[in-house]
Amino acid sequence: MGAMRAIDRAASALKSLWVLAQMHPKKAALLAGFCLPLAFAPFFLLPLFYLSYGVFFALWARTDSVKAASGLGWCFGFGQFFIGLIWMGEAFLVEAERFLFLLPFAITLLPAGLAFFPALAAGLAFWARQRFALTGVSAALLMCLCLAIAAYLRSTILTGLPWNLPVMGWAGWLYLAQGVAFIGAHGLGFLALISAALLPLAGRARLVGLALPLLAFCLSLVQLHGRATPPATETRLIVMQPNIAQRDKWQPEKREAHIDNTFRLTRMAVAQAPDIDLVIWPETALPALIDEGPGFGERLRALYPAEMKKRPHLLTGAIRRELGATKTAFYNSALLWSGEGYLLARSDKHHLVPFGEYLPLQDWLEALGFEQLTRLRGGYSAGAAHARLRAAGLPDMAMLICYEAIFPDLSAAAPRPDVLINITNDGWFGHSIGPHQHVAQARLRAIEQGLPLIRAANTGISAGFDARGRLLQKLALGETGSLTLQLPQKLPPTLYARFGDTLFFGLCFFVAGVTGALGGRKRLRGREG
Repeated sequence: MGAMRAIDRAASALKSLWVLAQMHPKKAALLAGFCLPLAFAPFFLLPLFYLSYGVFFALWARTDSVKAASGLGWCFGFGQFFIGLIWMGEAFLVEAERFLFLLPFAITLLPAGLAFFPALAAGLAFWARQRFALTGVSAALLMCLCLAIAAYLRSTILTGLPWNLPVMGWAGWLYLAQGVAFIGAHGLGFLALISAALLPLAGRARLVGLALPLLAFCLSLVQLHGRATPPATETRLIVMQPNIAQRDKWQPEKREAHIDNTFRLTRMAVAQAPDIDLVIWPETALPALIDEGPGFGERLRALYPAEMKKRPHLLTGAIRRELGATKTAFYNSALLWSGEGYLLARSDKHHLVPFGEYLPLQDWLEALGFEQLTRLRGGYSAGAAHARLRAAGLPDMAMLICYEAIFPDLSAAAPRPDVLINITNDGWFGHSIGPHQHVAQARLRAIEQGLPLIRAANTGISAGFDARGRLLQKLALGETGSLTLQLPQKLPPTLYARFGDTLFFGLCFFVAGVTGALGGRKRLRGREG
């Protein structure tokens, strides 16, 4: 009896909250948006994914104009991006004396701008709903279609920001994430939206809403346990996490101490595993231009004992420059060194961070006194896309420098590598939720492509994943240390690796056709009645 009374009270409270939400729909949408990031890393509260989108869909279904629907979408989007991206404010505290005044603008203007994508989706979906007299399931599918396309546009327009796409509601769970190997992040996110939209409805619609995550789970179960896992390769890796605070990293008086500490930690790690093939340091591991002059190569050569038969290669992030007649170009690079201290290959970051590594309209804004967070005059230059690092005795490596790991297309081009290497410096973002979100999204690249992914982060989270996204080892955020890994084998190219987002667009056309057919059937019944 006590349990029944508790259930009745909970149901009564939910009804009261729903009445209140209908009285203040924009505030309710904003609150639903605030809750949505709790479904993503590091919280993974999957029920909040369904609750947040369920409230939004229900409120949208009650709107009576394009303006009201768009406003609802903007409030929902702003809430989601404000909470989901608030960790970006940490970067403005690294040099607070210079950048603190920009923090309120950064944590409000970016979410406000990104919120126009769900606003556009909600407004367009309302117009189509009214134009074609769609209700119920057909209206819900239409809203999901518009949101999925808006998420794709957010990922690609201008520089794109595919951060915390709808897929992350499911893909934070390994046993729901394997579908990205078939239809990619946008395709699986689309199915997650459909599930959230149909679950509150009655009848067959609710069954479909329940069936979609069940199918994703069964598919993931087969992928993870129903298929043989190939044996690991013979390549052994050490991933270093020096854990240098970003505020201290570039202070001149601490420069030598940071360099000495990184070499010391590496020497200790290699001494414990002398048959290592490759040591990986994170993005901009040392506060120096290490490819200029012989100093770094000589120190690297001296790092290993003279009697050591096999000296491991070193892959490290570094800033490099190219001197020109009128301008010096700087690059955020990955440099591959031999154990004897010779530079063998390099890969430059292709997809740069706006306002972090360069300023849009750089010359004009610098003339007005603005500077990006890296405080590099002129900003970084972009390197070639899809570069590969190769050396005798090592696997072919595709570099994903920093947030390049959140862009599926940067992992997908031929020639297909043996491994994805993500080097990053999430030290800019302290102990916030940002690094947790970053590594969760990087793991999807492994599953999408069927490739192992190794991640070296300055302050964490460093980790290794096999080609199905299973965690091999990791170092926690703020931990100093190293990982020793046997590199897993890659799998044959996945369906997504072969066809990319073509399958997502095919799913969009299919859902659009189903939506039109359901709407047409209802209109026909209405005329017959």
